[in-house]
Amino acid sequence: MFMDNNQTKTTRQLKKRDKIIIVSAIIFILLAFIALIYNVTVLVRANAHNRRLEQQSYELQRQIEENEREQDFRNSPEFIEDFARRYLEMHRRGESLFIAR
Repeated sequence: MFMDNNQTKTTRQLKKRDKIIIVSAIIFILLAFIALIYNVTVLVRANAHNRRLEQQSYELQRQIEENEREQDFRNSPEFIEDFARRYLEMHRRGESLFIAR
């Protein structure tokens, strides 16, 4: 009888230990799943932000190239001469200025 009681006590302790291990494993899995969801969400947001920055960089590069072309055009001798004739009323000697608008 004494031996039976010890075995029952040991069996109960093992069952209790098994329950604690199972509950701990479930909690660990849930925490790992929550961490995974959080990290995936952060990663998705970071990727979206990265795409927005890449688009903004592309747009800025396009504007830079457009401004460089405009600057090259405005530095051309043809533009400078046309601007001087139209807006500064400069013309060559003996030349009459007529600009159709």
